[in-house]
Amino acid sequence: MSRTGQPASPEYPRGARVLRPAVGVARAGRADAGEHDVLRSGDLVLDRSRWTVHRAGEPVTLSPTEFRLLACLMRHQGRVLTRTELLLAVWGPDRAGRSRVLETYVSYLRRKLDRLGPPLIHTRRGVGYLLGDPAGRPAEPRRSPRGCPPPAAPPVRLAR
Repeated sequence: MSRTGQPASPEYPRGARVLRPAVGVARAGRADAGEHDVLRSGDLVLDRSRWTVHRAGEPVTLSPTEFRLLACLMRHQGRVLTRTELLLAVWGPDRAGRSRVLETYVSYLRRKLDRLGPPLIHTRRGVGYLLGDPAGRPAEPRRSPRGCPPPAAPPVRLAR
């Protein structure tokens, strides 16, 4: 029984009063806790602990879903994330087959971010999305929809 007289839940055997200080201690014990909560890509800065986004020094207002999608893309910047990977990471297994929802939210993000600078989110047709580096890092090799690398150039035949 808890202090309030309620029976302890089998899923949460310890009360929230006990867990809250433990979480605070674990977080305070990390000397670099604040640095890991900030993601950067060029002039785009996302602070996960404060739920804020800035592009070119300007604040960008995002919905919680847009924020989670952008955070996922920023954690894996420079890598093409498939539609399935993004759907699972942002919406969970319930929406895994609905790529239209993903396309809609990517367009919302593009509309809000691209007005402040060059495009950051790039589509890899038939695969997914990539948060590119504005500094111009080379893109990953293009892959076919099945995830296979592009076909190699045919061998050159020498005349005899």
